[in-house]
Amino acid sequence: MSKSIALIGGSGFIGTNLANFFIEKEYDVLVIGRSLINKERFLSDKIKTSLIDVNHTSKLLEVIDGYDNVVWLVNNLLPSLKMDSLVDDFNLNVSPLVKFLELCKDSKMKRFIFVSSGGTIYGDSVDNNFFTENCEAKPISAYGMSKIISENYVEYITRKTNFDSYILRPSNVYGNFQNLLKPQGIIGYAFNAVLNDTTIELFGEGMVTRDFVHVFDFASAIERCIENTWAGRKVEKYNVGSQNGYTIKQIIDLIKEITDKDISTVSKPLREFDCLYNVLDISKIKNNLGWNPKIDIKDGLESVWKWMSIK
Repeated sequence: MSKSIALIGGSGFIGTNLANFFIEKEYDVLVIGRSLINKERFLSDKIKTSLIDVNHTSKLLEVIDGYDNVVWLVNNLLPSLKMDSLVDDFNLNVSPLVKFLELCKDSKMKRFIFVSSGGTIYGDSVDNNFFTENCEAKPISAYGMSKIISENYVEYITRKTNFDSYILRPSNVYGNFQNLLKPQGIIGYAFNAVLNDTTIELFGEGMVTRDFVHVFDFASAIERCIENTWAGRKVEKYNVGSQNGYTIKQIIDLIKEITDKDISTVSKPLREFDCLYNVLDISKIKNNLGWNPKIDIKDGLESVWKWMSIK
């Protein structure tokens, strides 16, 4: 099995951690981004980089030639933002993916891994049940909508190609190198509040419940996909989470305990794109690939705080 992986849209915090994870596994790693890639965060100078806009499909195909595994991490919209134009969202996030896959039909790529979003495509759980991969997608944001549309294109195009695809639906991914200047998710906001003594807006009295997965566990899920031997299926979908729900208030209380600092909050009503309860069922990836998350939430948060304290 060839050990090579290209991370398209890999300049963010998830891509950085994936690059470090796979270089330690002795993979040939390529990180592709459209803007500055912070090489100081890489564990090895063997990690290759390339600056390419994802709309330049022909250039993308050139640089990934020879890489068996390709991970698509591209997204130009934060999950919590509402776009005025769904057409703009399609042009930014869906169209580049479709163009890329269409031209990959005869490529040497063996596995395509699309990073979707378990936290936004399912919507809200009415009865607080875990979401399985068979649950109906009911996105309540443009971000979630673009993800489910992209999933459908991945599945449709893959069935006509020589490569296989995995669609991964992670819960809320957190870990080192999160952007604390423009935080994504409550963990980033809470640590940012600790560092800068700012106030957090607490929507729904802090009772919004979420599933969190450490980025290293997410990386190991991708590794299991790469190592998997297919049994005739061209496309597979997997939730990737912890299957443990934590309220936002519980997360803030844990960060208070870990940092030994208070966090000021102000209560706000739920926004139209907020789900009150969203926790993923991960039975399928456990049973099919033997994957299990290993980092519990407290240990994971402690590792983030340690990274912040020494960076």
